[in-house]
Amino acid sequence: MFIVDAHCDTLNGMLIKNTDFNDESLQVNHEGFANASRDGMLQFFAVFESPSYTVSRQKEDVWKMISLYHKTTADFGILKILSKSDLNSNRLSALLSLEGLDFLQGDAEGLKTLYENGVRCISLTWNPDNEFACGVGGNTGGGLTDSGRMIVQKAMEMGILVDVSHICDKGFYEIAGIARKNKKPFVATHSNARKLCGNKRNLDDSMLRALAGSGGVAGINMYSCFLSDDCRAGIDEVIAHIEHICATAGPGHVGFGCDFDGIDRDKSAISGPQELTLVIETLLRINYSEQDVRNIASGNFLRVLGAVLE
Repeated sequence: MFIVDAHCDTLNGMLIKNTDFNDESLQVNHEGFANASRDGMLQFFAVFESPSYTVSRQKEDVWKMISLYHKTTADFGILKILSKSDLNSNRLSALLSLEGLDFLQGDAEGLKTLYENGVRCISLTWNPDNEFACGVGGNTGGGLTDSGRMIVQKAMEMGILVDVSHICDKGFYEIAGIARKNKKPFVATHSNARKLCGNKRNLDDSMLRALAGSGGVAGINMYSCFLSDDCRAGIDEVIAHIEHICATAGPGHVGFGCDFDGIDRDKSAISGPQELTLVIETLLRINYSEQDVRNIASGNFLRVLGAVLE
């Protein structure tokens, strides 16, 4: 089956380690990516830079990672997803996303340059608050700022997918409202079910239903501390979160958002993309229909991208 993983932090890992996509120390490297599925894979590559750094360093590193993305896709013959027409392929594919927009300092107009450089998915915040929105680790709980509302609206008009992973609860519902007015889906690229693991990075049942109401998808995060309150998790916990989201929001609204290279390796429920087939095989074994499993593996995120991209 074709697979979509909606989040990894491999670009940041490559930047920090000063390495390339062949590095076996990366959870997502060329070998694992190429062998994840014989039918191909689409990997979202997130650009993440710590908001604790100076703005000048954030900007410098963001553009280094964007350049690294373009070099890597060129060097390894990976198809870049830029428009909905690019989705009609079972090749190894990549989509460029941004995790947190602190470096823009509230400048919503900066989105145009990012789009021109290949960005097709954004989340407004990482954990702290910024000039666009409150984060799950912030102090205000204040939702979106005027700049935040503006950039979400611009993203939906331009054909950029909006991601609510890491945003505070109030900000989530404000984005849901903007999505409803624009008749566009939004996603949580790497968030699990709060009912099963109480971490505030996860989505409660009302959020899952709101996400589904837009046509959106939640990507299952493989970080053990987002799968289990005791931070111990494996395939069984991954399946439990999939089943809960299927029961709450429907099987059309869950996918994979593994967070590889953004989590401690010893806290990852599976080791890398090459083990996603184990999750797929388990779902088939417990009598999920082949069509539902295909949608969880890739179809749900592909549907959303088809509805958002130009």
